Amino acid sequence: MKNYILIIVLSLFSVLSCNNDISKKQSEADFIFDKINYYNYPLSQNDAPIKYRLSYNYDNLKPYRWLELDSTGKVMIDYIYEYDENWIQTGAKYREDGEAEFDIEVVTFKNDSTRVTEWLDSIGNVYYTMVDDLNKFNKTYRATFIGNKTHGYDSTFYTEEGFEKRIFFTNVNGKVYNDRFFDYDSVNKNKDWVVRRKIMNDTIREFQKRELYYQLNAIPVSGKFYEGYISTAEWSENVFNFTKDNTFMFFTRTTNWINQTPYLSELKNGIYTQPRQITELGAIYNGAISPSGEQIIFCTREDEVLTIYLATKEDNQWTKFIDLSKSSGINGGYFHWINESNLCFQSEDNNGDLVIAELNDNKLKIVNKLEKLNTLNATEFSPYIAPNQSYLLFTRYLEGDKNNQGFFISNNEGTSKNPKWSTPRKIDNLPYGWNASLGPFGKNFMYTNGDDILVLPISELNLN
Repeated sequence: MKNYILIIVLSLFSVLSCNNDISKKQSEADFIFDKINYYNYPLSQNDAPIKYRLSYNYDNLKPYRWLELDSTGKVMIDYIYEYDENWIQTGAKYREDGEAEFDIEVVTFKNDSTRVTEWLDSIGNVYYTMVDDLNKFNKTYRATFIGNKTHGYDSTFYTEEGFEKRIFFTNVNGKVYNDRFFDYDSVNKNKDWVVRRKIMNDTIREFQKRELYYQLNAIPVSGKFYEGYISTAEWSENVFNFTKDNTFMFFTRTTNWINQTPYLSELKNGIYTQPRQITELGAIYNGAISPSGEQIIFCTREDEVLTIYLATKEDNQWTKFIDLSKSSGINGGYFHWINESNLCFQSEDNNGDLVIAELNDNKLKIVNKLEKLNTLNATEFSPYIAPNQSYLLFTRYLEGDKNNQGFFISNNEGTSKNPKWSTPRKIDNLPYGWNASLGPFGKNFMYTNGDDILVLPISELNLN
């Protein structure tokens, strides 16, 4: 908690000057997400960041969340804003490294220019308070920190552009601590800073480089999908897919490849939010949510046998299960829903072959063995069929043969109602991975490398 109190002074609030000449543009965020990379100074060409800070905003540009990551990408602080129906902040959930659960803070307003943040203990009692004096842009220019007594004040000065110029803490005796200045080296066309230096005691201490993204489907430099809380350093993210309306994202993560944990993340105001574990399913091997979001097909793995199950949602719970392997005599995994009653997945034939099956009356029936796509010795798995049936993507793996390791594409030479799949060709400009698919709203290409969920511009692949 002590670390959080110190860092919140620096990170939580995008404080702007109360100078009357500062424009509204400079007092409101207009990006969807950003990432600040922190480097020690002096900086050499091969130096890696010592830490990171990620911020995510809703599509109405209200802050959703910020995270601070260490040099390995591990989350050190995670802060999630909470609002009422009028988008007035009412509090937040926050968590520091090593804490299993989120702690709670409550935000209230004395008046239009005074905001009060209270930190609560496990039984709901206030143990620390911060009082923010707000300027006309509703941003903090002075913060008072109060425990059992007042501990001190945080003050910020700004450049004419509205960027932080100087920040320092003053205790009740007037002694100044943590006094730092910022010099700005670069500003982008949107008038947001992208490079700055932190100076303490007349010495450059830190070099900070900022990435800004202004569109919901923007692709970050790291290529990671929602870095920090969907694609994480602590876990390996494996299979994933989306409902037809993109409201829900299903995915699994693990530290044990055979036993993976399923999650759902809900799209709210343009952003995928904190994943919720689907505890009802227990440990699974892989799975996929149906287009309607009402069914999840998944498999477990035991003694190399993939047993297929179907879970149906009732009263917002996934408690109704059917053993499809038992009812159908079929084993397999790595599923793709073509529609609510047809699937493409990996069967257990020939080290793993792709098949298409119908799902009726809680039974699977194979209707197409996709002979042109499958091989005798290699493993074919993790298929994806384009919504218009124009192409089929999948992963192939044959030990010792790099020509048969990676993503493959088969084009439809027939019609959407009667597909005729061409001989597959390898997509050479992609690294090895699986779970090839289009991202939300068909804007980007996505896949996993077994560690993270990654995003690429679909235009680079020439899939059509």
